[in-house]
Amino acid sequence: MDPLPSPDAKKRLVFGKDDALFGSIEAQHENRPFGKILDAGTGMHSLRWIATLPEKGMTSFTAITADTTMQLNVQREAEALGVDTIGEILIGNWFGSESSRLNLEQQQYDTILVDYLIGAMDGFSPYQQDQMLTKLTALLKPGGRMYIVGLEPLPNRVDGDANVMCRIRQVRDACILLAGHRCYREYPIEWIERQCDQISGLRLVASKKFPILYRHATMVRQINVARSKLLLFNNSALSKAMALQLDDLEKESMAATQRSPTGSLQLGFDYMVAVEKE
Repeated sequence: MDPLPSPDAKKRLVFGKDDALFGSIEAQHENRPFGKILDAGTGMHSLRWIATLPEKGMTSFTAITADTTMQLNVQREAEALGVDTIGEILIGNWFGSESSRLNLEQQQYDTILVDYLIGAMDGFSPYQQDQMLTKLTALLKPGGRMYIVGLEPLPNRVDGDANVMCRIRQVRDACILLAGHRCYREYPIEWIERQCDQISGLRLVASKKFPILYRHATMVRQINVARSKLLLFNNSALSKAMALQLDDLEKESMAATQRSPTGSLQLGFDYMVAVEKE
């Protein structure tokens, strides 16, 4: 018998009924068993949802990450949630010299989750985004489903208070680049749909959008990402000036959310695209 999660770990489980995106995947999957699952770009959030899927017909899972720290964290969480005996967490890159470490060429999966993977690839496999879905389709069984979750890129500016989030994104990305790191590069839903349409034997099943509501705390988290890069600047005057800019943005975001009747600002959307292999 598989070990049960501890009471504390059980509180961290992510059920579809409580998560709009994963809930939409469960609804789209209907009564089909999830079977053998590939989490193509794993993280703590997706693992905590996958840990609930044995009740929905999941038989095993493979979770992939290119980040060593993430692999260790996900492995520990899988053990805490009691699903480590039916899954494996692999470290490796889908492209380049590390791809051979994954050794998945002979595997076939009933369900593949692509959870914000395309947007994260620029930090690990830049310029390979257009090849990712083709590579994953080869690992999907006939009749299997692939679910692609992503973030619609934010516009450069919008009218109204939500524009503060556009500015936060711009300054955050500038800080990441000035620190010598690479930014995530999100792709629009139309790009995902176009890629899927170009893959032979892949059929679009559903395409859904989920509007994003930014609370002040959400925006501060993005501001803090920028703050964490300041010590890596090679110009102390620039670092100090950027710190002041970030302080101003935090104040502006607080004022903007306070003006909103809901305490949040709507801007952009997440999306879920479901495809099936014929």
